[in-house]
Amino acid sequence: TYSRPVTLATAFSLGPIGARPALMKGPTDLRYVHQNEIIDYFYEIVILNRHYYLSLFYKSFFEFPDPRDFKWSGDIRIKTPSVTNKKNSINVNLQDLNRSLSIQKNDKSRIMVRNLFHKEILDETKVTNTVKAKVSFWQTLDNLYNHLKLEDRFFAPSSIGLFLRDKNQKGKNNIITPKKGKEVNYNNLFYLCQQYQPKASILNPYSVHWFLNNIFSGKRLFTPVLSWCSYLIAFMHSDNWTDYVGVDVMPKVCQKAAHLADWYHQLDPQEFGHKKVEILCQPSESLLKDTKFLKKYDKWFDSILVCPPYWDMEIYQDGEQSLKNYPVYEDWLEKYWHQTVQVCAKVLKRGGLFGVIANDYYSLDGIHYPLPKDFDSFTSKYFKLVETYFLYNRTSPLRVNHKDRTERLFVYTI
Repeated sequence: TYSRPVTLATAFSLGPIGARPALMKGPTDLRYVHQNEIIDYFYEIVILNRHYYLSLFYKSFFEFPDPRDFKWSGDIRIKTPSVTNKKNSINVNLQDLNRSLSIQKNDKSRIMVRNLFHKEILDETKVTNTVKAKVSFWQTLDNLYNHLKLEDRFFAPSSIGLFLRDKNQKGKNNIITPKKGKEVNYNNLFYLCQQYQPKASILNPYSVHWFLNNIFSGKRLFTPVLSWCSYLIAFMHSDNWTDYVGVDVMPKVCQKAAHLADWYHQLDPQEFGHKKVEILCQPSESLLKDTKFLKKYDKWFDSILVCPPYWDMEIYQDGEQSLKNYPVYEDWLEKYWHQTVQVCAKVLKRGGLFGVIANDYYSLDGIHYPLPKDFDSFTSKYFKLVETYFLYNRTSPLRVNHKDRTERLFVYTI
């Protein structure tokens, strides 16, 4: 799917393609040398045994057991971050390991979120800062398997090299003739799809669960966003927490959150039946003028946790988005974030904890948005910062650059 789509046969040509130059750099181009291997690879995965490979992908990306079978115990070594690049390695050496947390550990519960919101996360959300691809993760797979269209990034020499690599070897140039069945390196095709094609981010529910049981305390939790129900899932599996109120502007997310809470109550009334859940479908900043809400929850919550939108990094189709209401960054900070913080200050009990997950945001145009600093300029008017945790995630080698992608959890008290 180049700007002017070409067939595979034409792509292998050494001559110009219409008005544009040849895709091949010459007879030594890896793709030209391994034409037959490339054809065999895609024929095996996309045509001959498509159901087999799609089933394998489904099992790893979507299939999950009863949520009670996930590991919810506190013995996962989340304080030992998995370092995947030199910049993070330097950070770990400089920081107290007790404040460095690996949020990719035990992340199978993300699969549950993916099932609940597969279209919203994998197709409908526009991601603005990762790649210039306009075709979503979901549409990429649909194009490949239902229309035999391959996104141009997947035909780049580096991508082809990964596809043809012996899956049992990690050498960069270990190209082999693809074998059939289980020996084909199908993983790298789906891996590149996950890394290259836009999809919304998912906050690991187990990480939230760990936060609730190791950093925060109490019984009553408030979240000014739902974050695809990650907080709700964590809350349901955290024994000490009994009351949860979550807010979001997306009707679909709110409806599924309410359904999920009911599902848990019916799944095991003895384990989950005592947990009270209220979902409010409205902008969090609007609660500042909601006298009924403010009276009901005046200094009521023990803890508040939020991972706010990263300005315009992810654009959602559904609901009254803060970005649509306040399209100027400074207005968004004042009218969305500041007012949301004021709500939190009114409903958090004295001595309670307010957690904010954030990181600096860089647009594809190179604009730097120092979100933690800008958020804190308002948050610190009402709360006192007491601790900062560094959240290390899995970093793809495709995305490693000079920017520090480490999120932080800022913990405030009132």
